[in-house]
Amino acid sequence: MNQIGCLQLLRVTLHALILCFSVTGPLVASDAPPNVVFIFVDDQGYYDLGCYGATEVATPHIDAMAQNGTRFTDYYAAAPICSPSRAGLLTGCYPRRVGNHIWVHRADSPLGIHPDELTIAELFKAHGYSTACIGKWHLGFHEPFLPHNQGFDHHFGLLHNLDPVKVVYFGDKGVPLVRNGDIVKRPADPNELTGLYTDEAIEFIKRNSERPFFLYLPHTMLHHPLGVSADFKGTSSWGEYGDAIQEIDHNVGRLFDALKQFGIADNTVVIYASDNGRGPGRTPDQHIRGHKLSTYEGGIRVPAIAWGPGVGLQSGEESSAVVRAMDWYPTLATLAGIKVPEGHVIDGRDISPLLKGETSFVPPPGMKKSLNATVPLRRRWSPAGEWEPIVKRHEFNNAFFYHGSQGALSAVRWQNWKLVLNPTLQLYDLEKDPGESTVVRNREILRKLRGMAILFQEEMMLDARSPGQVSPPPADGRTEVPSETIAGLHSLLDVTYARYGERTVGMDIFRPKNAWGQLPAIVCIHGGGWRNGSKIHHRKVAQTLAAKGFVTASIDYRLSGEAAFPAQIHDCKAAVRFLKANASKYGIDPDHLGAIGHSAGGHLVALLATSTGIPELEGDGGNSEFSSAIHAVVPMGGQTDLMSERTLNISSDKDRGGIWRQFLGGSQKDKPEIYRLASPLVHLDRTDPPCLIVTGEKDDGSTRAERFRQRMQELNIPAELRIIDEAPHPFLETQVWFDEAMDAAGVFFSQHLKGPTSQSLGN
Repeated sequence: MNQIGCLQLLRVTLHALILCFSVTGPLVASDAPPNVVFIFVDDQGYYDLGCYGATEVATPHIDAMAQNGTRFTDYYAAAPICSPSRAGLLTGCYPRRVGNHIWVHRADSPLGIHPDELTIAELFKAHGYSTACIGKWHLGFHEPFLPHNQGFDHHFGLLHNLDPVKVVYFGDKGVPLVRNGDIVKRPADPNELTGLYTDEAIEFIKRNSERPFFLYLPHTMLHHPLGVSADFKGTSSWGEYGDAIQEIDHNVGRLFDALKQFGIADNTVVIYASDNGRGPGRTPDQHIRGHKLSTYEGGIRVPAIAWGPGVGLQSGEESSAVVRAMDWYPTLATLAGIKVPEGHVIDGRDISPLLKGETSFVPPPGMKKSLNATVPLRRRWSPAGEWEPIVKRHEFNNAFFYHGSQGALSAVRWQNWKLVLNPTLQLYDLEKDPGESTVVRNREILRKLRGMAILFQEEMMLDARSPGQVSPPPADGRTEVPSETIAGLHSLLDVTYARYGERTVGMDIFRPKNAWGQLPAIVCIHGGGWRNGSKIHHRKVAQTLAAKGFVTASIDYRLSGEAAFPAQIHDCKAAVRFLKANASKYGIDPDHLGAIGHSAGGHLVALLATSTGIPELEGDGGNSEFSSAIHAVVPMGGQTDLMSERTLNISSDKDRGGIWRQFLGGSQKDKPEIYRLASPLVHLDRTDPPCLIVTGEKDDGSTRAERFRQRMQELNIPAELRIIDEAPHPFLETQVWFDEAMDAAGVFFSQHLKGPTSQSLGN
């Protein structure tokens, strides 16, 4: 080891000793819900930490976690490969139960976690937690599967690995590093990732230090290609792999520093685990064999440590209980005081009594020792007569069922016994023989474990759920909303929201089926030059945004051939007031309501956002006791400055100005006061909401709303611009451009209508 490496080792060792002394001793648990930090390392083998026997690396910070927490000796990842392992952790289910058990999700895969599944992030978010996924996702590249649609308020990191079989999907530009859908850097540099993830995690902890948070930190390391920053290269005796481990350990120390700095270490649970194994032991004392992708112990038994003395978790303990990645779901929920919803079937067991030192084993459900103790009883249990006297229910629930990287059931573990199923039945006693070197003869145990395997296969055949799946884009590239997206929505069509004598104006309302409580709402306003179109033409926008966790309403409005301006904006405002007046009926949060529109609809949503309280523009569409104020707006390809020289010229042009003259009763030269009344820029003031302008690169430059955005910035109102590469004015008609626009709008609305910084602007 070089001199720099020695100094680094000395520094982190001293730091770890300080950590040890700072967390020992009895601590009183806080009444506040505990924070959760889950550090999920990629491809770290069982013996590859100091506290698990590694001599080639120094890992003082992680070792300190083990010294002041529980170190598991018989802990299993959900699978021996990345994507299924992550699916098991986040859903609390065997990957096979949720249809995510086969190989990994590439960038072209149509599969992911089904939107109807309740992830642990969604569970915690529903109970007031801020949630973040910082690191590698690897659970689907399409919109329904992305972190912000699986319960995470904040995402920073990669969606995939950096190995050659995945990089090929991204062309010469490489895999992007993204933050909430926006590209931060491309290509991502593996040498930077461990430090960048930790920087982002610390910033998230800082922002949420006064409210409970769930931080999922799935590191890209130690996956190939390895990345190590300059400060850690050559610091271990194990090449790049060892250097990367020491860099992770250093950054674990930084996380603990942050928890102490912000005064929340005593109310935080920290879990450290690997997503799958890496390789066999390296010394005669390290008996485990097998590599990643296999179901030998080396492929799936991994390091795991639980720390949380401040919330009552035991310190300095080693547990040989068989614990599985799925067990964290109900366990962490119990520690947070959250009941797993009734009827929701998962495979995890609540191990909180073990973590607290109340038991040395995972207590059976009948003992009812914890909030989620009885969750395993929701699993099917109807053994055939052959197996009923041989396999008890609590034995079956405590077994671990190994699945290979291709998804097939390959082995069963119960207590110290492991039965390998293929190519022939082979029984091992892992307590005496963790290297699986000697087959044991025990007819009674073999029959019990074979019965468990059969019962499990039958259970999965009857109860396994479908994965999420997206349809491939149409061959001609035109926009379609996947059928599974539509199937995941409640739809209420042709709802009347305003009446003018015998004339009614309607809307189509969409809401995600898997959502509870009040949701932010978005009014969707179609284009068509104010003289064509209907709510049907913005239905795809409404359906797509609804699938992102909003109530959406695609509205009709009186077209210019039927009624003169300002009838069109009167209808838009009437729609907003209608949704607020009926907020409880449709499950809407009336204080978090946005609007989106394209072309003429882009103009109308910008005017809607800037003209609250102007009598001439409010109209008499009903529900006048409610304000028409909205709280976030996305004009797409619309005009925001109707007093511009461009509008003056076009509105007077014989061939091009007919739309304008019909809408506003003449040209700008003829009707300057009407154009002024209809111009969003004229009305803009500091009370107006944040705005995201979306436009195509090939659209007219006026749609970039430079003066409008400049004025917003002068008023300290958040204003963003998203230009879609190569896109013309009608970009919503092409799938790839539509998806980019909707992703950007979804992120924007989530930040301003769902995020902690959203502010109520009244009813």
